Amino acid sequence: EEEKLPVTVLSGFLGAGKTTLLQHILTNRQGLKIAVIVNDMSEVNIDEALVSRVAERVVELHNGCICCTLREDLLVEIGRLARTRRFDYLVIESTGIGEPMPVAETFTFEEADDGSGKGKPRSLSQVARLDTMVTVVDGFALLRELESVDKLRSRGMEAGEGDERTIAQLLVDQIEFADVLVLNKCDLLEDEQRAKVHALLREMNPNARVLESVRGRVPLEAVIRTGLFSLARAREAKGWLTEARVGEHVPETLEYGVGSFVFRSRRPFHPARLAAILADPQGRLGSSVLRSKGFVWVATRPDFMGVWSQAGRLIELKRGDPWWAAVDRLLWPEGMEADMAAAGVWDDKLGDRQQELVFIGVRMDRARVEA
Repeated sequence: EEEKLPVTVLSGFLGAGKTTLLQHILTNRQGLKIAVIVNDMSEVNIDEALVSRVAERVVELHNGCICCTLREDLLVEIGRLARTRRFDYLVIESTGIGEPMPVAETFTFEEADDGSGKGKPRSLSQVARLDTMVTVVDGFALLRELESVDKLRSRGMEAGEGDERTIAQLLVDQIEFADVLVLNKCDLLEDEQRAKVHALLREMNPNARVLESVRGRVPLEAVIRTGLFSLARAREAKGWLTEARVGEHVPETLEYGVGSFVFRSRRPFHPARLAAILADPQGRLGSSVLRSKGFVWVATRPDFMGVWSQAGRLIELKRGDPWWAAVDRLLWPEGMEADMAAAGVWDDKLGDRQQELVFIGVRMDRARVEA
């Protein structure tokens, strides 16, 4: 068991704070060589860009979800990382609409090729072991979302006519299949509300450890190398391996009616107009936007990118790293110029300055968001 690559899976709904927790883990990793797999349902993986400067290795899986459409890709990448024997640990950040059970099931599958080039199948469990299933819970939004379980159709969140499934069902799935529940954003909760959320989480998953956090700050040993995942207990969970056998899993983009698009522009934001959005994000963008994140260029701040993060009614814009255009080229990493040119990021006049925001929601009015 000691030779197998241990793995922690981070799940949680859009905006709960998974990437913030991941960044906390990476900046407090106590000398561990940690590889990361980041999953994003959109074509641009913002989370990968946020963690790539501090992780030993980052693999991005985007344009799908690792619990359904990208599960085979996940299987291959875990096996590949494990067989290098270069890493002490692997952390997988699932997309916000991913269900954790199908990800855990991946560890029971066989790879088509064991890496020898001879096409011999090999069980993933021979080279990697699932150590901890962590679900990050947005304490500020949880009660509101769960209490609205019978009203989501009126919010336009159904996938189609006759679809009774809800966002709340996804939250329940994420909470119930966890070894550790990180109750995040506790600084936004009154004592009574926090106690109510605690009671609810313990009722939903009495076996899980519940950790309170602000901005994802928890002890490293609480989410890494805990040894809490139990395959025997997982096998007793309702639905275990059912979808893997019969292919019944409905992609979350259809099941929950969630979609995404990327906004890009080479024009800087006017600071006053940007401030108006920050003051009332859902009023300006529309309540159907559940989550948005990315990098912004503000006209009055030409040297530094802004890091944008919005979840429901909460929004944050903070100063990020300098744009490469504002950095002396002598300080650029080798190959950076060629990489940016190949990716279409560099503009001869503006450099890498641009708006690049991913919007995730249900039946979003794209024209309204981009106006």
